[in-house]
Amino acid sequence: MARKVRDRVDPRVIGSRVFMLLWLTIAWVMLWGPIEVGTIVAGVLVSIVVMVLLPLPRVPVEGLVRPVSTAWLVIVVAYYLVRSSIAVAWLSVRPQAPPRSAVLRAPMRLKSDFTLALAVNTLNLMPGGIVVRVDPVARYVYIHVLDAGSPEAVERFRRQTAHVEHLYVRAFERPEDWKPSPEHYSAPAEEYRSRVPDRVKDRAPEPVHDSEEHR
Repeated sequence: MARKVRDRVDPRVIGSRVFMLLWLTIAWVMLWGPIEVGTIVAGVLVSIVVMVLLPLPRVPVEGLVRPVSTAWLVIVVAYYLVRSSIAVAWLSVRPQAPPRSAVLRAPMRLKSDFTLALAVNTLNLMPGGIVVRVDPVARYVYIHVLDAGSPEAVERFRRQTAHVEHLYVRAFERPEDWKPSPEHYSAPAEEYRSRVPDRVKDRAPEPVHDSEEHR
């Protein structure tokens, strides 16, 4: 009971609910047209009803959103999107043989599964690569990279992936802001392996290239 009371007064939990209320209200106003007092009030009331009667599964709030770092994250990701699009367009029209592709492994040491999912989606948005597997226990992502035919290309991939990880840490998971939630659960490696289907366990591992040395 005491923990539930603490959760209710936790500023992070309250902030997430206020954000959801604002988001639903904005969606309601955009759907119904003119920005009027009546439309906004109706949007707030409908949003409250939706949040009470149709609540989403609770996501542990463990970090803190840093607005400036989040804005910088958006700017840098937009730059990577443009740069990657130009690089892929050049690879498709240049008068040379197609580059060698490969599945590369990169560490993604984000603590929150939600933040990890955001980072994976960001990597998927960038042309030239697609995440084919996520190891939630060891915190690795396996990415099929279109251009991995040279050490320079692999190093460029490693730097970009590490930079995305760093940006997400600065925006959502700074060490001084991190407060582990009792609702957070990480499956032990043994349990994770026990849930893997036999057809996956028996399959020979695919060759991958580490994006950095692991000593």
